[in-house]
Amino acid sequence: RLVRAILQETGGGAYRVGAGVGKAIAGDPARLAEAAGDCATDADTSNDAACLDAFITRLAPRTLRRPVTADDVAFYRGVAGTTLEKEDYADIITVLLSAPSFLYFVEEGAGEPADGAVTLSPHELANRLAFHFWQTGPDDELWALAESGELANAEVYAAQVERLFSDARAQRSLDEFYGEWLDPQHLGQLDSGLGTPDFEAFRGDFTPPGETRQHMVDEVTRMGRYYTVDAPAGFDAFFTSDRSFAENEDVASSYGVSVWDGGEPPALPAEREGVAARALLLSSGSASTHPIMKGVFLRKAVLCDTVPPPPGDAMAVAMELQPAGITARDLAVAVSEARPDCAACHTTLINPLGFVTESFDALGRYRTEETAYDKTTGEVIGTATVDTSSVPQVTPEDMRPATSVTELNQYMLESEKPQACFARRYFRFTFGREEAEGDGCILADTHEALLEGGDLGAVMRSMALSPQFQKKTYTP
Repeated sequence: RLVRAILQETGGGAYRVGAGVGKAIAGDPARLAEAAGDCATDADTSNDAACLDAFITRLAPRTLRRPVTADDVAFYRGVAGTTLEKEDYADIITVLLSAPSFLYFVEEGAGEPADGAVTLSPHELANRLAFHFWQTGPDDELWALAESGELANAEVYAAQVERLFSDARAQRSLDEFYGEWLDPQHLGQLDSGLGTPDFEAFRGDFTPPGETRQHMVDEVTRMGRYYTVDAPAGFDAFFTSDRSFAENEDVASSYGVSVWDGGEPPALPAEREGVAARALLLSSGSASTHPIMKGVFLRKAVLCDTVPPPPGDAMAVAMELQPAGITARDLAVAVSEARPDCAACHTTLINPLGFVTESFDALGRYRTEETAYDKTTGEVIGTATVDTSSVPQVTPEDMRPATSVTELNQYMLESEKPQACFARRYFRFTFGREEAEGDGCILADTHEALLEGGDLGAVMRSMALSPQFQKKTYTP
């Protein structure tokens, strides 16, 4: 029943959007003339049939993302009445924008399947390429190459990969990738605590606006775009960056640097370098940090390790605990020790990674001392020197201690796990699925390119140049 309701809502929503677009075009003579030609708005009825066929023949291929047949034209012509009215154009647009080929990627391939895959047709490849890099359909140049069949030429295809990637429209796709990878979905809005006594006391003279969380996301995605396109560099330079890409005062102030204006990015304080020290990955939206959440995120998102789900009553247990100390670390230790079935994951996989980042407060500001506040009054309960010492155990056999994010960055890079994780995440972003048994080679090649220092843009383009990208896998 739930699935049926979702499908009904999705289909209904698509129809309403299509109907709205159709009405907006057909209801405006200037728009209709631009879409279908002057013949759609003039008083001559003798050209109506030819005008309608020309409109369908021009619009349908780009909407359905494939060449259209005479049967297709006849079908959409049948949507109109016997006496053509402007509203008929609206109805045809509505039906086209509700078609499965418009709403979904329908890829059938060309030729005979072999080894579990079939080569995409030129039009399917053009669409896959455009939506991957631009998140929209092919432009006229790419569509013309698909129409002529030239896109099947390896050199022509490689030139189009370069062109699309270099186009400003590609930044939307890049931002989405880095955002999907490095945005902790558990992090709520950073102004949600305003008005509560403990948060008011904690924030000091800084009032986070409602956009602060998004500004933190933007800083991370802008950093990714910088090292991928603006100043192409290898994975290490991105991962250990000592530059700020904060384009808004709220995030820049937490770093203690000026707002980035697009020139040379401001240098960060030494303790701030690297992805793990970005405000987005450190903040909690409350008056206290969450070392457990930070540790889980680093373990899963940055290292691509598996962390078993917590027991169903884990949160209730945490709420009832009375830690022996006042710090967020004290609470995390108490949670870890509360139940034997929690201790193993917390003490090895989770807590140590979070503890290393405790030199930053719940708004991502650097600190050496932690202050605890009474939740109901905002009064100071006590203070304690921040303890960032731990054994992060990036790999099971690595028992080196760490006390700073700088050390943690180095340990992670040496493990080669973040590079492998990047390769895996970008593969999933590219193909819209998890990796399977036959994907080992492309993952290994991407990982190796990252380890060898290949610039991130070249690594991303190489995936679009791979044979896998130009094929559709299938299950016999």
